[in-house]
Amino acid sequence: MLHRFRRRTPGERPGAAGAGPPAPADTLDWFETDSAGAVLRQASFATDLDPPARAREHGPRQAGTHGAATVAASRAELTALCEDFGPLGVRLYRAVYGVPLVSTAQVTTVGPVGNRQPASAEVPVTAEEFERAWSIARRDRHFAPCDRGPLPDGARLTGTVVAAPWGIGVTGLFVELPLPVPGFVDMGHLGAAENWPAIGTAAEFEVLAVRFDAERRARPQVRLRPTGGRGSGRG
Repeated sequence: MLHRFRRRTPGERPGAAGAGPPAPADTLDWFETDSAGAVLRQASFATDLDPPARAREHGPRQAGTHGAATVAASRAELTALCEDFGPLGVRLYRAVYGVPLVSTAQVTTVGPVGNRQPASAEVPVTAEEFERAWSIARRDRHFAPCDRGPLPDGARLTGTVVAAPWGIGVTGLFVELPLPVPGFVDMGHLGAAENWPAIGTAAEFEVLAVRFDAERRARPQVRLRPTGGRGSGRG
């Protein structure tokens, strides 16, 4: 049996004035758990952060989702990625969607010893309310810049153009990377068809984002754009 609820987890309370960096703000946490309390899905929102502008364009947010999502993670997706892509897949996923708790009992108080604050009481939510919060959190993480993990935004990789399934000048190109995950370049980053690199061309690419196809066991794909540096073809 699945359980769904939300709660507020307070940030660490500050110590004496000037005694360190500002304390983190509260988080609004949404959980879907099994009957033993294991977290299956988690959506968490940091109340002191603004959601990405493009995420805000999708309309109003429901109660309990103000702030920006810091976690929008699924245990099943993490398991599938570990099976299919090993530690790299897990690290890529966590960089994009955050790290879910193993159990909701994992965090009941926060802050340094002697200054801990309890998490708020659990508030039951309906399946529909949870799915709305989950969708908002996934959208936030989809549009949020990623500056961590093995492939942060702006990283540069050398890859080889291996396929243009829709034909030159249409949709985009697939790129083989020195990693067990595929790369893709959208046609918007390639210019006129006559300027597209030929199949077999080795070139340097910049990482724009890592995306996951939730309909296909959360398979990762690295979105790229050419930097202009090009090597030789495979011959």
